[in-house]
Amino acid sequence: MGNKRVILGLLTLIFFAILYINKSVIQNYILFLQREYISQNQNHEIIQVSQNLTRSETRTIKMSAESVVRVLSRNSSGIASLSGTVLSYGDQIFVLTASHGINENCKDTVVWTGSDDLQVCEELVVIDRELDYAILRISDYGETTPVNLQRVLPSDRQRSLVYSLQNKLFYTGFPNGAGPVTVAGRIIGFRAENYFFMHSYAWAGSSGSGVFTHDGKLIGVVIALDIGMTMFGPDVLEDMVIVLPVYKIDWSFLGQ
Repeated sequence: MGNKRVILGLLTLIFFAILYINKSVIQNYILFLQREYISQNQNHEIIQVSQNLTRSETRTIKMSAESVVRVLSRNSSGIASLSGTVLSYGDQIFVLTASHGINENCKDTVVWTGSDDLQVCEELVVIDRELDYAILRISDYGETTPVNLQRVLPSDRQRSLVYSLQNKLFYTGFPNGAGPVTVAGRIIGFRAENYFFMHSYAWAGSSGSGVFTHDGKLIGVVIALDIGMTMFGPDVLEDMVIVLPVYKIDWSFLGQ
């Protein structure tokens, strides 16, 4: 029953994430996005964070908000819109996101990294359809500030602490194409080894967002919403977010 709920949640996100656009207007759509982002972000220079937070929470929110990107991938149905997090490892730049909606052809995927900057995917490094995550390589991080992967991944010794009930979390993404917006949440439960539940908010477009602990550890990727039964039938539980933990991600490519 649990697996069916996860599959339904994932299918719901996929359905809403795909924007049905005729192939002949895809280029015009990309140009429209460029103009839209220029108009929305031309005066945005400093991310101001509330003073009612601890220093570590403030640093984490800035890191999350400054590293977020929007991932657009063309497929046979149109263009899927996802969120992602820019990561740095040595001199390489990667984007961590969800795999649903990502085209196997890397050149059909672009990454918005601020203002009018759109980076074309250089390499599809890892794509796992079963666990639902993908890692892309891009040549430039644009106006984002990449997250140093070696600093934010929790060690094995830290796992029991970061994946603990009611641990406070933050993520930044593009729910329903809006944003970017930064959302708070807490760990509320676990499902075997493959994912955990976060009490927060998400919608189509949030998939692929990197999830950080309050003290700046990258611990997961938003992949789906849960499905619940109502008097009207199955419905999306918008505040029950399913997150893939980072220890399920295959990072072996970093040693190549």
